[in-house]
Amino acid sequence: MKAMSLTTPQILIFAILVAMMGLFLWGRFRHDVVALTALLACVIAGLVTSGVAFAGFGHPAVITVACVLVLS
Repeated sequence: MKAMSLTTPQILIFAILVAMMGLFLWGRFRHDVVALTALLACVIAGLVTSGVAFAGFGHPAVITVACVLVLS
């Protein structure tokens, strides 16, 4: 059986996920800051293009939830 080795992007994603989960569990920083930092880390590392990374912020559901939070 051939041993599987991880590629550099897989290692980077795994490291970002582990760091993000650790920061979530630690609770020192706000959850939105941790999530946005993880997204920016993926963009800076070249794992996700900036257009794809921030495309979700224009989705109507995200805008609706943001408006509800502002109104409440």
